[in-house]
Amino acid sequence: MHIEIISTPIRFQLHGLSLEVRNNQFGEVGMKLMNEMWKVIKGSNTANTGINHWVYLPDGRMFVGVELLPDAVVPKQLESIEFELNRYLKHVHIGPYQNLPAKWAALKTEIAERNETIGSPSLEIYGHHGDDAAKLETTILIGLK
Repeated sequence: MHIEIISTPIRFQLHGLSLEVRNNQFGEVGMKLMNEMWKVIKGSNTANTGINHWVYLPDGRMFVGVELLPDAVVPKQLESIEFELNRYLKHVHIGPYQNLPAKWAALKTEIAERNETIGSPSLEIYGHHGDDAAKLETTILIGLK
């Protein structure tokens, strides 16, 4: 498994929706938020990058958003979030989304073996969806302390 520890800060400015996640139902909550967000984005013809960002926040909250293009008007139904990861682990998962929970478990084990500490937030960045699940790419960024 190829991972990188990156110390060059990366900044995100996203627009979307958030919700508290109960009983570790991240997939279900993420899909609900993503579907609601895209309904708003498409309904308002808001110019965007088309890339989904699932952000895992402290206190069991999750934010699902997208980057808007520079001149886009933010629909009032959407929340905004801005954050920076100063130091983080980066891994590109190639394969079905259903394999992501196992990948996260392996990454957390790797982080512990390297005596690193997970910070916040962490996120998944999804490329454009394709028909071949074996070729799907999801970039995982895990904030480190």
